[in-house]
Amino acid sequence: MKNVLFAATTLFAVLWLYSDQDTSTLFREDRIVFETVVSIKLHNSQTELEKFAEIAFRSFILVDSLMSSYKDLSEISRISNNPREWVNCSKETFEVLQRAKYWARKTNGAYDPTIGSLTSVWNFQGRESIPEESKINASVSFVDFERLELKSQKARVNIEGLLIDLGGAAKGYAVDHAISKLRAAGIENGLIEAGGDIRYWGKKPDGTSWRIAVQHPRKPGSFIEVDDLGLEAIATSGDYQQYFLLDDRRYHHILDPRTGWPSTPTMSTTVWAQNTMDADILATAVFVLGEEKGIHFVESLPDVEALVFTGTQQDYRVKSTSGLRGRFRIVD
Repeated sequence: MKNVLFAATTLFAVLWLYSDQDTSTLFREDRIVFETVVSIKLHNSQTELEKFAEIAFRSFILVDSLMSSYKDLSEISRISNNPREWVNCSKETFEVLQRAKYWARKTNGAYDPTIGSLTSVWNFQGRESIPEESKINASVSFVDFERLELKSQKARVNIEGLLIDLGGAAKGYAVDHAISKLRAAGIENGLIEAGGDIRYWGKKPDGTSWRIAVQHPRKPGSFIEVDDLGLEAIATSGDYQQYFLLDDRRYHHILDPRTGWPSTPTMSTTVWAQNTMDADILATAVFVLGEEKGIHFVESLPDVEALVFTGTQQDYRVKSTSGLRGRFRIVD
């Protein structure tokens, strides 16, 4: 039996190469928000970058307070805990709920923001055993994004027992929100990483383009180095982040909303998009859809690319969308 909560900061290796003269304008601060490590890296001609990092962290604190399903007073909890009642939403929460429901429809439920009953049953924090199958099956009946209703900046669930969980969207939205605030404040270059989500803007301190390396899902010391695709938002969903092993089988936190069980045989998916919320949602959806359906789906979308690792009886295989072919390599 083994239980692992993977260190969020190792999902990506940011190839931030800079010269000695750049270090004076390079600033970094890490904090725990959303129960993960959030890293703010800023490079700008302005001094006192600490105050700008504080602006970014305020975005994460705001989004967490509004959208956490673990906070009783969050807007999401109020919606879930008051079935059939319309709840007034902030513009931030309403925007995320709208986008989440949009992608739920587009993916035919492979991503579903009403998966909260299932995530509650599995509760991977410290779990070392499989929940009772009857509880899993009962929870699946309370996963239905069509029962989440939205109108005029209000939201409600129209059945008791349906719970919203924006774990696959809110963190990405917080990254986008923070960068919007930083850009408005005049910060021209930087990068924010929050667990499996990352977004950069501007240039690296040495003036060159960003390069991102994604962690190999089975080789901790290996990475997949990817050329700059011109898409600044990247998100990875992997079965190595939260999981436990039982009888040589891996049970991980990326659940198929349609079955109630951890999705197989995908190991990890990384998605590049124009914004981090979309990348976050789509990384989860492609993981659940699997390589064939997932890559086909992403190919139909503008300005989105995906890289998928799939487990096989022998080892694994890697497939990507057409825009990534020939533009990534495994680095040991």
